[in-house]
Amino acid sequence: MAESIPPRNISRNDSLKRQTDRSSLDTLLQMGFPKQRCLKALAATGDRGVQLASDWLLSHVNDAKIDNDTPREYVLYLCPVGALQVQLGAYWEKSQAIAGWNSAHNYFPHMTLCSFFKVEDKKLSAVTKAFETVEASLHQAPGKLQLELFSQKGFIGLMAVGPYYAYLEEVVSRFADRVKSAGITMDGLKKNLHITLAHQHPAEHHPKLEKLAGELDLNADVRWDFRLYSREPELANSEVYKVTKSYKPELGDELELFEGDYIFMNPGQNSADGWYSGTSWLTGINAMFPVVFTQRTAETWMWTLHRSHPLKEATKTAASNGAAAIDEGDYDNLWCNDDVYAKVVKKKKNQEATAMERKPGNVYVMRHGERCDFVFSRNWCEKCFDAKGVYTRTNLNLPRVMVKRKNYKDFQRDSPLTEMGKCQARITGEALREAGVELSYIYVSPALRCVQTATEVIRGGGYKCKLFVEPTIFEWCGWYKPSVPNWLHPDQLIENGFPVDPSYAPFISARNLNVNESVEEYYNRCASLTRHVHRKHGPDGGNILIVGHAGSLDACFRQLCGKGPRNSAEFHEILCQFPYCCFAMATEDASTKRWMLKEPPIPGVCHSGNKSFSWKVLQ
Repeated sequence: MAESIPPRNISRNDSLKRQTDRSSLDTLLQMGFPKQRCLKALAATGDRGVQLASDWLLSHVNDAKIDNDTPREYVLYLCPVGALQVQLGAYWEKSQAIAGWNSAHNYFPHMTLCSFFKVEDKKLSAVTKAFETVEASLHQAPGKLQLELFSQKGFIGLMAVGPYYAYLEEVVSRFADRVKSAGITMDGLKKNLHITLAHQHPAEHHPKLEKLAGELDLNADVRWDFRLYSREPELANSEVYKVTKSYKPELGDELELFEGDYIFMNPGQNSADGWYSGTSWLTGINAMFPVVFTQRTAETWMWTLHRSHPLKEATKTAASNGAAAIDEGDYDNLWCNDDVYAKVVKKKKNQEATAMERKPGNVYVMRHGERCDFVFSRNWCEKCFDAKGVYTRTNLNLPRVMVKRKNYKDFQRDSPLTEMGKCQARITGEALREAGVELSYIYVSPALRCVQTATEVIRGGGYKCKLFVEPTIFEWCGWYKPSVPNWLHPDQLIENGFPVDPSYAPFISARNLNVNESVEEYYNRCASLTRHVHRKHGPDGGNILIVGHAGSLDACFRQLCGKGPRNSAEFHEILCQFPYCCFAMATEDASTKRWMLKEPPIPGVCHSGNKSFSWKVLQ
């Protein structure tokens, strides 16, 4: 009898690797979505991964246009980032207060590099690859982009002057040639490069708006980002409104409003009762909505950002004084708070030996799981606690057992996780264990939802480490005026069964958090904490997990990877891209001291929405 072939031993890691190697489209198709919908979802989310695309598909199940194959409109922008952008944003607000809405307010500050061009969803990859081909040219910018104020009847703007036109013309032409090979037609660089400050405004307000523009500091610090955006064609003739207050429909023809969503509608509608017909950017559903719960905003906030890359000056030779030239790859790192000299790559005698001795270690940042107040509304406490503070579980997704604290009203500003939130965190811990990730240190925000998330990760992964409760990780304090929430003390957390280390001394104490901090200060706070914990544990090696909030993933890593803090508008825009229990990973090269984001060792976790059900509807 012939010998039988022994069974193959396929590790879970190999299986995970093969899944990672598949394209986003292949993964979505395997999940059972129709191909056209998959292509539409990837285009609508900027081809930024399966998680975001699948979330878009699930939220658009009732979108009447979901199966339309209408090509999207794409455009190239040059966008200012930094002090100049802040000034321009302030000008937008002041000009609107002076003269009301004008067409400049439809967009955020930018220079339009080309006319809109149409791309079929199936050709999305061709546009993405075309952008990648010009990235090298973006490191050859001819010095600083100079701006001059220009004003005439009905228009005020900043015109680009100097050698930049020829340079950008070459970059855009190279991009156009690449997409042309895929059958996509687009024009070259626009003739007049400018930032529109005011356009089509009332003539009587022109002098005031011109004077206000003259106060801008055109030499303010700025970084220019080369960006690729897309939009739905119908947005070109729509007014856009941002939802400022949630609304639950009472009639069948009403639109459910979610804070942070955007509604676009045809201009010129008349209404005696304040109700208008609009379409939700979040769900694609068209229905009636109360305009009082919204405010008009720029159309560009509804556009999709596909790719962004900063312009950098061409690498210069060593200075005449004999100083070493800065390495091109380290240029951005000069803007970090670390010692500038540490960013210049210099060979040290013991550098390679130190790199060999140090054990490899990564830093992971994770958002907390699903929270009660976002699922059951802000007044969920009033429905679950009586006047004496006795808790009643009114929904299976509410906690089986409520955490004990002196005043149940503190839950309103310090929400616990739902049962689904605990499950999300627990299966994340299980996935880390299956991927072979060992955790040596876990730092956690004092918010109850974060402590519960970290605890479930420990349970799911079977980890033995204690939790270091660190107030520095808490989210942007600007949302919590006049004071931060009343968190449970570490001793109280221990009494409730959480594996907290009572001896840990935080980097920044809770009483020193500033509710008046700017977004930039928030980024600096998180970046400083990440550097601190890495330096503290770096010599010993081991992986570090930081469990925080939606903004933590960007704020903890962005400056370490050589980029400056985002401004307020960019920060709020990116938050919607971080789902519950999302996961990010970064590592430092021991020899060069460079930080890089890397693909996490585990996939994300998501689940569809589930509306509340009452058996009484059967009566």
